[in-house]
Amino acid sequence: MPKTPKQRTRQLLAACIAAAATVLVGALLIEGAASTVKSAAEGACAALRPNPLTATLRALVPEFDLPDLAGKKVPLRSLLGRPVLVSFFATWCPPCVEEAPSLEDLARRLGDKATVAIVSVDEDLDALKKFYAKGSQALVVRDESRKVPASFGTSKFPESFLLDGSGKVRYAFINKRDWSIPEAAACVAGLK
Repeated sequence: MPKTPKQRTRQLLAACIAAAATVLVGALLIEGAASTVKSAAEGACAALRPNPLTATLRALVPEFDLPDLAGKKVPLRSLLGRPVLVSFFATWCPPCVEEAPSLEDLARRLGDKATVAIVSVDEDLDALKKFYAKGSQALVVRDESRKVPASFGTSKFPESFLLDGSGKVRYAFINKRDWSIPEAAACVAGLK
């Protein structure tokens, strides 16, 4: 028996309501998943005991253009689009030297999900090259003028700052950390 126009309208309306409900549930699931990922990253970062961000760091738009160990200039803006851990380092700094293997481990585990940028303040380029004679999984650049750490409000080492993909400072880590713990990779890679 053929359906009346009223029955077809009801059937069409029911189909539209079902489709809208499906879209709404899907959107809520995606939003919930994104919130869960963000919460997991924040929890992972908490395991690293971040220091409070100063007003200066919250307002900072970091920028640098520093030479790598081969002398090629690397602008910070070329690293953005994904998280960047900027870690200030010196070969003459015992806590920096102690922290270096865990930064290497972190850089290896992150792969192309994020960048670990080690900013050395060494004046002695040969000492820096000797320290990284076997190469590095991290990006190693040099700032003998120490202007870049000063722009972050620091002159002490090691200190690390986690930038999101847009370059905003999201976390500060004063003094050395164990970057080889599983939470470290989850913290850095989970930041968008």
